[in-house]
Amino acid sequence: MAIYTVLIYAFIIVVDPYGLLKQGQKREFYVCSALCLLSFGLAFSLAMHWEIPSPSTPIVGFIRKLF
Repeated sequence: MAIYTVLIYAFIIVVDPYGLLKQGQKREFYVCSALCLLSFGLAFSLAMHWEIPSPSTPIVGFIRKLF
C-alpha cells in the first residue's frame, strides 16, 4: 500500500506544481509544494498504519485560552 502512495504522489508532483513555476508564480509553487509534502506525509503515515496524534486537544486548549 505504501508503494502505491509513493507512486501516486510522484505522479502528482511531476504533473501539478511545475506549471506554476513555468508561469513565474514562485510563491504559489512554494505553497503548493509545502501542502503536497504535508499531504504526502499524512498519506504515507496512514498507509504504514502509524498512529497520527489528534490535533483537537491543542486546538481546544488554544480556544479556551483565547476566550
